[in-house]
Amino acid sequence: AISSRAISALHIETTKGSAINGDVYVKKCLPKLLAFINKHHQGDKYLFWPDLASSHYAKKAMEWLDEHNIPFVHRAANPPNVPQARPIEDFWSILADKVYNGGWEATNSQQLVNRIKRKVKQVDLKVVQTMMNGVRSKLRKIEDCGPFKIL
Repeated sequence: AISSRAISALHIETTKGSAINGDVYVKKCLPKLLAFINKHHQGDKYLFWPDLASSHYAKKAMEWLDEHNIPFVHRAANPPNVPQARPIEDFWSILADKVYNGGWEATNSQQLVNRIKRKVKQVDLKVVQTMMNGVRSKLRKIEDCGPFKIL
């Protein structure tokens, strides 16, 4: 998770399939989200905006978010294919640039995990804050004029 205040702790693991499932998301990722909210947004008005990964909208995940009173964007209201409105997409791009800078390549999964953990600490929080602070105006512009008006 990212917000205008911080970047959450990461959960990185290898999977046998193409992505993590709902069980892993609930057990490993959502507790980190809750800790992040409690540390940086206790008492704030916030809205969790997951991407459209199937694990993020698994029944167990939705129940977990409801049980922990975390308001979130429901799948039906979550627009697909609008990466220009999602600051997390920019964050992943910045992180990938840092990880693979200079043509760096991992020789094994643990080396990649270690590199990601090191590089995420180098992401400038001011850049993240700027990305997050523009979300409301981008979403308003998308609602008023369509998604191509913010390109």
